[in-house]
Amino acid sequence: MTEKRFSWLSYASIGLGTLLISHPLLTNFFPNYFMGLQYTGITLTVLFSVLAFKKKNEKKLMAFIGLSLAMIMLVFVGVLLYIPFHKQSPV
Repeated sequence: MTEKRFSWLSYASIGLGTLLISHPLLTNFFPNYFMGLQYTGITLTVLFSVLAFKKKNEKKLMAFIGLSLAMIMLVFVGVLLYIPFHKQSPV
């Protein structure tokens, strides 16, 4: 039986997740370079995490952390998109 270990999918998942969480800070310092990162980054992080979960010989910890960071950022982006569209709506 082979030993479970981390592959590039886990490292990519946690790396992109960390980059997504630091996205608001990076956007303040470099506004021209990081504006479209959140949508593609969330999609890629979820994809890499799911692929890492599907592999048999893969440790799941880093994929789980990357998926958690992507979900946190997805909620954050959802709230930021929800607030401007519903600010002036009558009750």
